[in-house]
Amino acid sequence: MKKKYAIFKFTAVVCLIVLSFSACSKQIKDQSDNVNSKPLEIPAPQIDLAKPLEISKEPKDVELCAKINQDLEQSEFSKARWGVLVIGMKDGRVVCGREIQRLFNPASIHKLLTSIVALDKIGRDSQLKTSVYSPEPIKNGTAEGDIILYGRGAPDLNDESLLQLVKHLKQKGIKDIKGDIVGDESYFKGDKLGDGWTWNSAQWYYGAAASALSINGNQMTVSLQNGKPKADEKYVELSGEVKPIEDIEAIGVKRELGTNRVYVWGNGKNLSARIAVNDPALLSAKIFMELLEKNGIAVSGDAKTRDWRSKNQTDTANAVELASIESEDLAETIRKMNKDSVNLYAELILRELGKRFGEDAPDEDARVQKLRGDDLAGADVMTKWLKDHNIATDQIAIHDGSGLSRLDFVTPEAIGRALVFAAGSKFADVFENSLPIAGQDGTLRGRLKDASGKILAKTGNITYVNSLAGFARGVGETYAFVIIGNDLTRRGNSTAVIDSAASILIKN
Repeated sequence: MKKKYAIFKFTAVVCLIVLSFSACSKQIKDQSDNVNSKPLEIPAPQIDLAKPLEISKEPKDVELCAKINQDLEQSEFSKARWGVLVIGMKDGRVVCGREIQRLFNPASIHKLLTSIVALDKIGRDSQLKTSVYSPEPIKNGTAEGDIILYGRGAPDLNDESLLQLVKHLKQKGIKDIKGDIVGDESYFKGDKLGDGWTWNSAQWYYGAAASALSINGNQMTVSLQNGKPKADEKYVELSGEVKPIEDIEAIGVKRELGTNRVYVWGNGKNLSARIAVNDPALLSAKIFMELLEKNGIAVSGDAKTRDWRSKNQTDTANAVELASIESEDLAETIRKMNKDSVNLYAELILRELGKRFGEDAPDEDARVQKLRGDDLAGADVMTKWLKDHNIATDQIAIHDGSGLSRLDFVTPEAIGRALVFAAGSKFADVFENSLPIAGQDGTLRGRLKDASGKILAKTGNITYVNSLAGFARGVGETYAFVIIGNDLTRRGNSTAVIDSAASILIKN
């Protein structure tokens, strides 16, 4: 069947390295992007994707490709698997091709595919609504039953969003809630973790669960105060102690699976560990309940949750909508997702694709089709779209939206074709503006400084996989390029090898 339903060292030098996407990167943040940076302009290609790609025999192209291959083959990663594709945007010729039709695990450049499919099918201006419902009308300022905080996959919901909802309730004169506060994440059916994710990813920020009612990026930061752990989220249980430095600083952080219990141990004084929260819908309900009470609305009950498996589902068609708030638009979500490689955003987008369009993308296995959730349906939507648009064949395997899955397999040619499609699409500006700019912002802020402003590219990095894909401005020509390394088991820096190969493009 195709699909089926830490002890961790933290030192001053190595920061959350296990299975991490840019694990030492800063917190998700709007200000991470240099909004004054002007990306290079990508020409709209006149390339027919229905036709096979043709490898160039022009001497200058052969020489360029030889330089790239030499970089890879003379590095300490020469025994790894490398896939390389460079396409000239003027005419679609393959300037360099290395294993372009072989399957590779793409890591986070997989988000390029998620972005393109979502922008085409959902639309750049799409927003998602978070609502507050009551099963019955409010009488004399009192809600006799539960108040339901109902999520629809908004990626940017935070404490301030919830406070705005509370203010709307106050404006309606609500003073007393006799029931519970229910965080309802039932909008999405299926698993909240990606298909094929390693189990220990679930405790770190990059493995945050994709709940329809997500809050504050579904993560918290654990630090130290006088040797004791503290967190910027109060609804967690902290334990353990860190002793003074002995010979080296080494601090362990462990969040038990399925709980918000976090234990720390070791020796040292510096810690800033970003941990995924368990059950973000319940966390949302607790924060919402606290904000209600702080703002003079009494709550008699408790904070609870509801998902797609719950017996008592929220009847949104007949319930009373007391307040609502809209998310940022999809274009902004994709910008943040690609600039900082935010897995949570990609997974929420995948589930929205499955929720909206799953019926149009039946699974090849009838049993999976009958039982699948929005996550697997979203993967089928992406697969079908890529095949229908002459980007990929049915040999690819898509299991999540972020590229964290070990079950994702695509070809360099599929990624390259997707880049060409995006450059000529109606959403080309949104897509291109979402890519990190070499030496300036996002996950390329500290990379490729010799190519500053001349390369726009998405990074990808999980254990034993490193990748880079995007656009590069050479001498008189712009290229779409893909570089993927798999089986990178050496301890050296494979990023330097990839950057060296990419830098060759701006000199030719």
